Amino acid sequence: MGNSAAATTTLLEQMLAKQNSYLNNNLRDGNDGNVSAGQVNLPSAGNSFLDEIYDGEGVYDDATTAGQLPLKSKINGDRYFNEMAIVDDDDEAGGHPLLADSYANHVTKQQYGGVVDNDNDDDGDDDDDDDLIFIKKQPAVEPFFADYNTNFTTEYHTPKYKKQRTISLPQLPHAKLNYDALLELPPRVQTQEELLHLTGSSAKTLEGNRGVNLKVCHSLSPQPTSQPPVTRTQKRLSANSKYFATDKDGHYIYRRDDVFGSNGRFVSVDLLGQGTFGKVLKCFDNAANAYVAVKIIRSVDRYREAAKTELRVLAQIMQNDPFGKFQCLLLTDFFDYKDHICLVSPLYGRSIYDFMCSNGVARFPGSHIQAIARQLIRSVSFLHDLGIIHTDIKPENILICDESYNEYDLPDDIVNSLSNRRRIASGGKRKILKDPEIKIIDFGSAVFHDEYHPPVISTRHYRAPEIVFGLGWSYPCDIWSLACVLIELAIGESLYPIHENFEHLAMMQRINGVAFPVEMVDKMFFKYKNKLGNLPGDLYTTVLKHFNKRTGQLMWPEVNKNGETVTTLKSIKRVTDSSERLDIMVSKFLKRDYQNEKFSINWNLTPDQNWSQVKGTFGVRNSIGKETFLFWYWFVDLMRLMFEFDPTKRITAREALEHEWFNLGIWDDGITNFNSTPVTSSY
Repeated sequence: MGNSAAATTTLLEQMLAKQNSYLNNNLRDGNDGNVSAGQVNLPSAGNSFLDEIYDGEGVYDDATTAGQLPLKSKINGDRYFNEMAIVDDDDEAGGHPLLADSYANHVTKQQYGGVVDNDNDDDGDDDDDDDLIFIKKQPAVEPFFADYNTNFTTEYHTPKYKKQRTISLPQLPHAKLNYDALLELPPRVQTQEELLHLTGSSAKTLEGNRGVNLKVCHSLSPQPTSQPPVTRTQKRLSANSKYFATDKDGHYIYRRDDVFGSNGRFVSVDLLGQGTFGKVLKCFDNAANAYVAVKIIRSVDRYREAAKTELRVLAQIMQNDPFGKFQCLLLTDFFDYKDHICLVSPLYGRSIYDFMCSNGVARFPGSHIQAIARQLIRSVSFLHDLGIIHTDIKPENILICDESYNEYDLPDDIVNSLSNRRRIASGGKRKILKDPEIKIIDFGSAVFHDEYHPPVISTRHYRAPEIVFGLGWSYPCDIWSLACVLIELAIGESLYPIHENFEHLAMMQRINGVAFPVEMVDKMFFKYKNKLGNLPGDLYTTVLKHFNKRTGQLMWPEVNKNGETVTTLKSIKRVTDSSERLDIMVSKFLKRDYQNEKFSINWNLTPDQNWSQVKGTFGVRNSIGKETFLFWYWFVDLMRLMFEFDPTKRITAREALEHEWFNLGIWDDGITNFNSTPVTSSY
């Protein structure tokens, strides 16, 4: 690349500085982005951050192919930031004061009796998922971006929020973030043909990975050049020259105070997580005098190749969203050290999963669910428009930007109902975040739409039915995973707490209240018979044999030729106790919250028909209005659309952003705690 390395490094530094400015002045402060209007001039492909990753040979020369830069020229300039301006979608739209006095004396606190305790354990899962296993919480630390001077000017438009169509109950600002779909791009849908034949091109993946240019770091000394001070352990490691060791399986062997990178740039502080791919460390970056997260990839060819794909995905995100406004974790540096690819990123708070496990009430307030949903769906819309499928959306891969929370003592009867582990972790308190801003992380399993698709993806609990069926999968699998996450936030436990395909499929049918489409089942049999594309090795033994080929029906519970039930009572109980139709399941939690057995949602009835059965049944202390009821009705309705079995009919991320649920507000503890002062009290 000649002298391009220095130029690209300067460009990267400039982009990081702009990114830092944006993050510090927008969502993290909970404001509306008081920044000057103007136009942004993004760097061109010839001198962008991608030059640091690609070898400059123009691996990508077709701007319409996934894995390239289809949006670089389409979301720059006015269009890039114009989506941040407020738009009035309805003449009736009006204000929505977050703490309006007119409601302060009307709304009573929700009751939290009958809390379901579920630690979302994943014991005995037989899946060989490359999952990040968080073993320690991550402290809330301001993200690191180097403070460099820049020589180009970028101005911003005001963040664009979608006004509510109602004028009564409030929404958090995150729930109103807008996303201007790029209309020139085709909708990110899946076709019937792709169910049979979509496998992607492994040749394109390998070609793309060959274009990744990894800078190799050689450490002249294991001792850091600045703070934190050199410890006795570091001196010992230096004397023995055994720092940054690797085991026989290619895993980096974690040691506190280990030193690695060019001239001892990084010092390990804590082990944040680990998996089959490698380890994630909290490190001190001596060059920036700040803490960062470093993902150290396993020194095995298979995982190095996967890391190169992840680098290309992260480069695509960085190129099209250098300021991180679409909630994706951004890469700040990368290098090859002792045959380990290392990815450096800002250090945020712990994951949503960890926060739920340490909470006396794992469920989130409705306003927080809506705010997180908006950010996640908007982020997935952005990724899909880039031709990227995340494939592993789950609570463990969603980080909280600011862990600040208010806590409330729970009644003794609820505390006593908690598991010992949750009782200790929560201290018998319910914690409510002050700001539900999030970031999506872990793009290690992400793929470009036209590149290689492995036969099995996603962690079991969040895996879409087309994947279990062994059919071709695409963008819709992310929508299914999103719905699983949002329901988990609403009920406080995993929707699919199972570990094998047969029970998983049985629960899917019970939760959706319908059988699998016969057309999908027929395609599964056809694909298996003709050996089309990538097929899971256990497809016949764990899935196909449980379907009646003639009727297309799932045979659960399974019965033998003599009419005897073969499925064990333990398995039947596990499925029936853990699942029922989704609207009925959500209604049970709402009955507890609002202390009214009449609070029920039936997704087969219209909103007005539902409300007519509920209104007038609330007492003075727990009265609610129609909008609060409709808030939950439309939430269930959106989940139903996201849980559509047939991926070719499943709602897209863009369509989900236009759903009626995002036009409704709610008054709850998420609203009253938003950016509030610290509180510790009792219910």
